Amino acid sequence: MITTGFILLLAMNAQAEEPSGRQSYESCSLITSQYLTVIQLLGRGFDEEMLQQTLPEITAESSARVAALGELVNNEGLTKTYTRVNVEFARCATAVYQQHGVPESGSREAHFHFCAGENKVRHEVLMAAMLEAPESAVRAQLPETHQSIVSPLYSLYGTDGADAVYDSLASELKLCINSRR
Repeated sequence: MITTGFILLLAMNAQAEEPSGRQSYESCSLITSQYLTVIQLLGRGFDEEMLQQTLPEITAESSARVAALGELVNNEGLTKTYTRVNVEFARCATAVYQQHGVPESGSREAHFHFCAGENKVRHEVLMAAMLEAPESAVRAQLPETHQSIVSPLYSLYGTDGADAVYDSLASELKLCINSRR
């Protein structure tokens, strides 16, 4: 039930961002970054009540999403919650791709498409590390432009675990979203 509720929250939030109910790379990215920020804060010791009281201009809908994410973290753990959010982000971006394809180069949507793709690759590398796939095999499957990310992600996973890598991926996604290439 929690999973269904979480997916429904993601879908409802995405539809709220796009009046037509259609998602965009931007809406997928921004919603995901909000969810990841909440998860990061929960992982740093904040609880849902603290977040609901201190987040600026939090709406009733946002408060419900914070509570849902908090419940998910409490029931399934930080790693599974991060995994769910990253998987849903990939699904959201894939759905946008299936509807609209690759956005026009240099457009605002192209920027968010790029960030979604970068996050997807990094998440897949983490999943491979969690499944104990050989680092060299993972590196060999990636294009040359992404091979350099494998060792740092495997190293961080090996020393600090999945939650630390997910926290790093969340920060990388937000940095990508907020930068202009």
